[in-house]
Amino acid sequence: MGLLEELSERIKALGGDWTRYTVVGTFLLYVLGYLTLRFHLTTIGIGTDLAVLDERYLFTGVRFVVYLVAAVPSVILVALPLVAVGWLVSRLLSDGAREGIRAWVSQPTGLALFGIVFSVFVIQLFMRQCFAFSDLLLAHAPPGEPRWLVTLLLDDRLMTLYFSFLVATCAVPLAILWTLRGLASSGTRPSYARGLLAFLVAVQLLFLPVNYGVLIADKSLPRVAALGARPLAPGEEAWLAWEGKDGVTFLVRTADRDHRALLTLPRSEVKQMEIVGFDKILPTLFGQRPERRL
Repeated sequence: MGLLEELSERIKALGGDWTRYTVVGTFLLYVLGYLTLRFHLTTIGIGTDLAVLDERYLFTGVRFVVYLVAAVPSVILVALPLVAVGWLVSRLLSDGAREGIRAWVSQPTGLALFGIVFSVFVIQLFMRQCFAFSDLLLAHAPPGEPRWLVTLLLDDRLMTLYFSFLVATCAVPLAILWTLRGLASSGTRPSYARGLLAFLVAVQLLFLPVNYGVLIADKSLPRVAALGARPLAPGEEAWLAWEGKDGVTFLVRTADRDHRALLTLPRSEVKQMEIVGFDKILPTLFGQRPERRL
């Protein structure tokens, strides 16, 4: 009887823990989805009628987490050769050199300062560069700078590797922060440095869904055959850009391709929608490597 009672108590405790985990996990997915969706819509230049609570935040957060998890194997694949090279180099070093490296790593202040410099470098040169993109659906041309990121955005064959690189840059300060937990420190300076590093790590992690929303999420738009009940004019093209609660927004391009507009129709006027294909919208609009999937 004692064993059954103990097992029953453990099951009840596990059930309570799972309830808390579910609530926290759902909240995190909502936050991630909110960041992803909001920055994605800002990038393509669409005003929305999203409410504070919307199930699309949850679904978008799930998609981001799945993409993030899928990027981890690429990070590991690239990291393994680097670890192997580092191990071989350490074998070639003298005992004194290895002891010097261990002594430097065991110093909390120096290790924290290295993590801070690394995080600031990554945030400034890579993660915040996505802010250069906004209102792209109606832009006459893509931004001129940063040119390397514009190239990735228009020809996204290497975008997965770039996102994996961003994930890897988050792993480095995280590993340093974890290492600092096990190192004894004296004085307030190491504590301040560790706190600043923790803040920068949080900033990097928040930048991941932002970059995903700007650079990766929903860059293929459905091409439609009509705007509600109105058929398209000869040569005119239209794509479904956004479905809101009260209206449906289309991107419309004239036959001469000199004019583009965002047209929002009430949902009551869009009784049916014929999708005839999917286009990678940025290469299609800016004339670089257009792709169509029928």
